[in-house]
Amino acid sequence: MLHNLRSYDDTTYVHCVNVSLISGIIARWCGLSDAGVQLAILSGVLHDIGKIKIPDEIIKKPGKLTKEECDIVKNHTIEGYNILKDYKNLDENMKYSALMHHERCDGSGYPLGLRASKINVYAKIVAISDVYDAMTSKRCYRGPICPFTVIDIMINEGLAKYDTLFIMNFLRNMGETYLNNSVRLSNGDTGEIVFVDSSHPSKPIIKKDNGDMLSLMENNIKIEEIL
Repeated sequence: MLHNLRSYDDTTYVHCVNVSLISGIIARWCGLSDAGVQLAILSGVLHDIGKIKIPDEIIKKPGKLTKEECDIVKNHTIEGYNILKDYKNLDENMKYSALMHHERCDGSGYPLGLRASKINVYAKIVAISDVYDAMTSKRCYRGPICPFTVIDIMINEGLAKYDTLFIMNFLRNMGETYLNNSVRLSNGDTGEIVFVDSSHPSKPIIKKDNGDMLSLMENNIKIEEIL
């Protein structure tokens, strides 16, 4: 199945691989068993398999989709479940992850508008991985969004949408993965991330190239780019 997805659209294939890796990392951060981590990885790999049923001209359209086209793309969740449901050797969690990874805990997602208690646990993990990778990856109509901007968006807009355990562990830990990375700031300065406060993961402390220390919690300067 994964081979079919790669043959259909390489961008979607790469996205699925990224989502699987991030899902496994989130599962590990949240203390799931080795079997649970493996299941999170496998759920991520196949979460977008339904896109092979979406018309090629929509998936590969070089620009933003119309509302009608977006509605067609949303069908990939149901299509994915329909592809996987009859495979008896696949764990049910993988099938439900394909169906539910766009559901949100506040009921604002699709295709069923489910709320927290009704959403599969692995779909909740994949949902976070899916959004993070989609936003931080380049698209034909925009460049990649800075990871710290995405973290900030998820803090401000996503806490009600995602499972509390998973999103909080993700936010606390993801920022720390960028420690010692060089960055460009919104004021044009460059420097290195030297500390990430787990309670404010989108606003780390930067050691600027001139040696000065800058806490992003104390001003409106933001990280524009990971160098």
